[in-house]
Amino acid sequence: MRNRNFALFFWGELLSSTGTQMQVVAVSWQVYQLTHSAVMLGVIGLLQAIPRLIFSLVGGVLADTFDRRKLLLIVEVILATASAILAISTEFKTINIAIFCGVVLISATVSAFEFPSRQSMIPSLVPPEQIANAVSLNTVMMQVTMIGGSTLGGLAIAQIGVVNTYWLDVFSYCIVIGSLLLMVVPRIPVEKRAQAGWGGMRDGLHFLRTHPLLLAVLSLDFFATLFGSPKALLPVYASDILHVGPQGLGILLGSISFGAVALTPLTGKISRIARQGMGVVLAIIGWGICIILFGVAPGPLWLSALLLAGAGAADMVSMVLRHLLVQLTTPDEFRGRMGAVTAMFVVGGPMLGQFESGLVAGLTTTQFSVISGGVACMVSTLIIAVLVPSLFKARISATT
Repeated sequence: MRNRNFALFFWGELLSSTGTQMQVVAVSWQVYQLTHSAVMLGVIGLLQAIPRLIFSLVGGVLADTFDRRKLLLIVEVILATASAILAISTEFKTINIAIFCGVVLISATVSAFEFPSRQSMIPSLVPPEQIANAVSLNTVMMQVTMIGGSTLGGLAIAQIGVVNTYWLDVFSYCIVIGSLLLMVVPRIPVEKRAQAGWGGMRDGLHFLRTHPLLLAVLSLDFFATLFGSPKALLPVYASDILHVGPQGLGILLGSISFGAVALTPLTGKISRIARQGMGVVLAIIGWGICIILFGVAPGPLWLSALLLAGAGAADMVSMVLRHLLVQLTTPDEFRGRMGAVTAMFVVGGPMLGQFESGLVAGLTTTQFSVISGGVACMVSTLIIAVLVPSLFKARISATT
């Protein structure tokens, strides 16, 4: 935090991500109140996933080719405008599912360019010996914002209404835009910039193919969140199963991140785990167990929140080790493209998971969807671990 540019980046993203999580709660709650459909919640997740899967690699090439700071500025302005559209249409009572789908689709498309740019900037903001600490701190920050944003989102909806919740998100984007304008970010040397177009994509995919350990680690997270993420169904739990309203929804959404942040004092020790691959496997199995228990015992609120917090703690271990493996194995000239691939797996997985869980809940029941998802998460993890035995031997030095 003594690095000026990293501090500006950190605090700007902290406030902006908090606002974004508040918007996520507002959208989920409002969509469910309009439709009372778990399938519709899944459709929203699908609309968030498709653009990220399609455009993330393009965003990664751009992040390795152009000025990452300027690219982020453009993205943040568009995202702020999208939240303003939700606020205005809700205020004038013209909001409908078509508007939600359009705004979500646009936001997801530009976010495909945000994640690789943001992730690839971090190593250039601190000295090499501080990269591991910066990555861990950024991971913790994202979890803190999910707690604060989710909880504040539920409280804001109850106290000041959905419209003002969206305006708070717009304000948070203005903060991060200001921090980006004040930052000085080193440019990638010309000789190391990615080729424009398909050449850059091809080089990025070749790098991933020649590092099967990275592909395996990212696949573990993708399938875990594809099958085992209950996020899309939490509005159903809050409204129809636990009967705890928007405040309860905020608590449920924030519980996963609360469990993750509870491990913050241990992130240094987690990053020094000798066999990072094995740590990721065991952590994801722990996630699956907690999700199954959450589905089996839905309530009271404190127990549901506790089980989700346990899942979040397991996820934190997985994230720290996964991010270290990716960042410490990837040369700077490939960071944008690897950030894009990470987004396709790590961000696309949960959003496709929202569609999967909503569809299964619509065909069966909400609880069956959660329980079966936890089981599928554990099974897929064990299959990948068997297919890639090098996971159990993987150990990357933090000084590499």
